[in-house]
Amino acid sequence: MKQFIESFTSQLATAIEIADNAKITPSKKTIRNIVVTGLGGSAFGGEIVKAYIAGKARVPFFISREYDIPKYVGKNTLLLACSYSGNTEETLSAFQMAEAQGAEIVCITSGGTLKKWAEEKGKNLIVIPGGYPPRAAAGLAVVQQLRVLHAYKLIPDYRKDLGVAVKTLTDFNDHEKALKLAKTMKGKFLFVYSSGKMEANGIRWRQQIEENSKQLVSHHIVPEMNHNELVGWKQPAELMQYTHATFLESSYDHPRVSIRMKLNKQIIKEHTPHVHTVKAKGRGYLAQLFYLLHFGDWVSYYLALENNEDPMPVKVIDFLKNELSKV
Repeated sequence: MKQFIESFTSQLATAIEIADNAKITPSKKTIRNIVVTGLGGSAFGGEIVKAYIAGKARVPFFISREYDIPKYVGKNTLLLACSYSGNTEETLSAFQMAEAQGAEIVCITSGGTLKKWAEEKGKNLIVIPGGYPPRAAAGLAVVQQLRVLHAYKLIPDYRKDLGVAVKTLTDFNDHEKALKLAKTMKGKFLFVYSSGKMEANGIRWRQQIEENSKQLVSHHIVPEMNHNELVGWKQPAELMQYTHATFLESSYDHPRVSIRMKLNKQIIKEHTPHVHTVKAKGRGYLAQLFYLLHFGDWVSYYLALENNEDPMPVKVIDFLKNELSKV
């Protein structure tokens, strides 16, 4: 896993080259909504895209992690079918439903059945390199989704912002901070909090720590957690030594959210000493999204080492898929 995290900027460079050379032929349909269908690492790219385009896209954007798709999907829907392997059964099911409902479909995959269907049915297709664990291919997914949305004239040009994000990660030098944080996380139940602007990274940290470090994580956003979860911190005192809260902060957080986070930390510190803050770096929203993504990936790797776990295998997921294939 280390080599995949280390080479993330190279992955982004590859993704940009693929996107620049991708041949996307938009239909003449009027697109009124966007749906990304995928699971796990394949769906995560949509979270970064959803956050980044929130103030740019001219139509609603929805991520579906189901076998089914919303009933409103139809001829005015742009559906991005994302499966890194091309064989994710939920995504293949969603593809079939979307085609039956007349959606405009673009496929993003490294191969498998999804690639085969896209070629046979004449769908727009972007083929990305194989050989990555799906969770390590986030850069490939994000860039291709942005390329598709720009090709359909649903968002303005994203390439300048992406270039700034790549430069931010090229200059990344916060390994000691990531290692220090990972050491404090060992043996604890982890809570990750962010603003809604950075929720994609709350999701990413949860997924990466669970898959790489083999440790449970909960994530939530501010201000929503102030209306429910904050009360839950009044747990039995004997549990508090095993809890750990990390706040992901960004200069793009709403000013009132920043105030709430400061107060939240004060409240939670009354129940556990393990409260930490990671502040995003970078000039631009996309840069800060990618910085927190990359920082969290390193935390998950270092925590895996602390836990004496190999971050690469996900045996229980492999077992589940194998059992499902028998049914």
